[in-house]
Amino acid sequence: MMVGAALMLGFCFAGNAQTTAQPIKIGYFDLEAMISLMPGTEKIDSLMQIYVKDSINTEYDFRVEEFNKNDSTLKADSAKMPIKLFTEKKAKLFQEFYLLQNWQEYSQQMYQAKQQQLVGPYAQKAIDAFKKVVAEGKYTHVLKADSFYEAPPADNLVPIVAKKLGITMPAEGPGGPPRQ
Repeated sequence: MMVGAALMLGFCFAGNAQTTAQPIKIGYFDLEAMISLMPGTEKIDSLMQIYVKDSINTEYDFRVEEFNKNDSTLKADSAKMPIKLFTEKKAKLFQEFYLLQNWQEYSQQMYQAKQQQLVGPYAQKAIDAFKKVVAEGKYTHVLKADSFYEAPPADNLVPIVAKKLGITMPAEGPGGPPRQ
């Protein structure tokens, strides 16, 4: 316990030595708000609706149809089927049933993967610009915009990152007005 306290105290002093060399500068940032401002992201919602309708729902309907067909075939042919083949087909049918029973989770994973695929390039651009703003502005701490209740005065980095990306901010932008 004493060693842990001594190490912690050492880190605090080391941290204080480092922070005295550079003044503390705090900012806050909301990546989702930044992405929502980027041109082209407005079409992602409609693309996701099309994906759900054309891919996820279609796949579900197909899998239910296949399951019902395979179940009927297995029941009809089970008497004349060798035990080993019956066991294999029943195990496969059980896997299909398990997937259908857990479809909500499975489809949510598919949805998130597709959303990440569509949003990823925009997020990467925003993150790259954000990193440049942090480095250029010499920020020592950056908080997520909605993750603090009360904090010392900080700069809202969303307008600065938007400017770096050449995006015009609406009058009252995401994340609210800059905090003073």
